[in-house]
Amino acid sequence: MSLSVEEMNKQLPVANALPGEAVPYYMASGEGARYEINGQLVTVIARAADTGGIFSAAYISGGMGAGSPFVSHSIEHKTLYVFDGILHVWLPGESRILAPGDSVVIPPNTPHAYTMAAHYTRFLNWMTPGGGEAYYERVGTPIDSHVPPVRPGHKAGLQEQAEVGAEFGITFPDVERVAPSFKHDAGLPPTQSPYFLSAGEGERLVSYQTMFTYLSRPANTGSNYFAVHTKGAKSPYIPLHFHSQHTENFLCTEGRMWLYANGREMLLTKGDFVHAPAGTVHSFAFDAHNTQMVGFLTPSVFNGFFEYFNKPTEDYMYTEGGEPYMDMEGFGRAQAEMDLTVVGPPPQRRAALDIL
Repeated sequence: MSLSVEEMNKQLPVANALPGEAVPYYMASGEGARYEINGQLVTVIARAADTGGIFSAAYISGGMGAGSPFVSHSIEHKTLYVFDGILHVWLPGESRILAPGDSVVIPPNTPHAYTMAAHYTRFLNWMTPGGGEAYYERVGTPIDSHVPPVRPGHKAGLQEQAEVGAEFGITFPDVERVAPSFKHDAGLPPTQSPYFLSAGEGERLVSYQTMFTYLSRPANTGSNYFAVHTKGAKSPYIPLHFHSQHTENFLCTEGRMWLYANGREMLLTKGDFVHAPAGTVHSFAFDAHNTQMVGFLTPSVFNGFFEYFNKPTEDYMYTEGGEPYMDMEGFGRAQAEMDLTVVGPPPQRRAALDIL
């Protein structure tokens, strides 16, 4: 049974455990349900059961040469985002070498494969509407380790994978692996089609010491979600607010940030994750220079919010310094016209640690 907005406003976040229901929770990097599949570590950080059936997510990590055959999902829309190492990804008729910050958006029924090309590679596998993560539970072997195994344990053969995958709309087509191109990927396509996006590229907007970059828009995801990369200088908390119709999810990719949710303050560093379902009162603040995060917002009703108080730019970095400002008129219009309820001023930030 889902919580009302008023009940969700008061729900303290769960820490380092998958809650089994759509409530706010925090997952430190490395924590989650962990499985070994053919020498790779799959760390599930969100299941459909934890998100109200709207998405699931997992980190996948491994060593040089680990990878997957071509697979195709009939239901899931996916985004792969590279955190560490080098990832070679294939789509039909093309392939790319992806470095940290690069991503690939994969609609349903799109064959894709990958191989890890560094001694340690880690990427995020985001899936909407979720449910496909149960495949990992069926094919993988539960493990306690937080790092990939030195030597593969049980090897799941293609027949076993195909038999289990059929239950989740996953098939294993025979597709040719073509040589990689080193094309620069600069923008988003206008429709729902597979695409690569180079780190730093996408539709960019800038305001005081902060840059927002759209990694995907509703047109790219069947209106299921959109993703935004944010980077900025040290900054105070923004006003306390909640959303009634969409869920917001925060992944720190560089630096250090504070995340406030329903009265609990959490420090996020690289790889940490917070799930804030609709109704969660939240705010965030950057606590290190050039901190970066990726936000996944689902469903996509909040698309266009950042245009209310940021300006489009062709630059790739925000300008540090200058006089602080915020377009309060634009923020006010967003409050009136979008799924945004402001409930109070910014929370008081915890005192900074003294570094000796």
